[in-house]
Amino acid sequence: MSLLEQIREICEAFDGRIGLSATNLQTEETVGHQAEEVFPTASVIKLPVLLTLMQQVEDGLYSLDDPLMLRRGDKIGGSGLLQYLSPGLTMSLRDWALLMMSISDNLATNVLIDHVGLEQVQQWLNDNGYPNVKLRRKIDFNILNKDQNELGTATPAGLTRMIMAVFQQRHLTPAACTEMLRMMNKVGYDRVGRYLPFEPYGSDVPDEKKLQLAGKTGSLKGMRAQTAVVYRGKPEQNNGFALTIMNEGNPEPERWQPDAPGVLVIGRLTRLIYDAWLG
Repeated sequence: MSLLEQIREICEAFDGRIGLSATNLQTEETVGHQAEEVFPTASVIKLPVLLTLMQQVEDGLYSLDDPLMLRRGDKIGGSGLLQYLSPGLTMSLRDWALLMMSISDNLATNVLIDHVGLEQVQQWLNDNGYPNVKLRRKIDFNILNKDQNELGTATPAGLTRMIMAVFQQRHLTPAACTEMLRMMNKVGYDRVGRYLPFEPYGSDVPDEKKLQLAGKTGSLKGMRAQTAVVYRGKPEQNNGFALTIMNEGNPEPERWQPDAPGVLVIGRLTRLIYDAWLG
């Protein structure tokens, strides 16, 4: 059975809608299932917020070292830690961005959308060839609980091209792309990385042979998504693959557990691609 046939078999057995787009970074081979269909992104839409921030830094509008203060009116629920901290806390833009990406902090996200500008994020997407990736508003769960598309939408293919561009140091300078990969390091171990053979902590395996992961996840009720790069060695060696898997509409009661159906299917599909291209 071919890789595509195995992918389709898993996707068709999933109780809900699912899309996948993957690219082998060395051979440029691609594989997809509903890769051009539009899905809700949830927190995966934070990646273009980060790209817009880094673009504005490169344009000289400000520095990642500039301070930004937590205000009482910024509070929002969901994922993250900042909602529990005291107003008046001041951090660098770099630290706000790290929290947005590494632990998907929603408060940090809304603050950074205010900082870079909602319209500017969409303008960056349009200018850089992502017309099917859209950020509609800041995070507002009163709205999202009624319509999951009201934060952001994207195609798996569009997000895969975007994470590849970061990995291959396009759109922005190598330094900016390296910084973004640092902020996304290990994000998605429970999804894309769930069934992959990562070396245990303290392993004496040389760094160039260690499996690495950088990405961004997203979650809403009955919906899970991730875009990521999985690779070995230095990024310039392109020894790995980029992929995006998005699913929605799973009818099981939402318990926000690490073994939710939408999480497990992402892990199973990624392992298929790993075995075919990198294993």
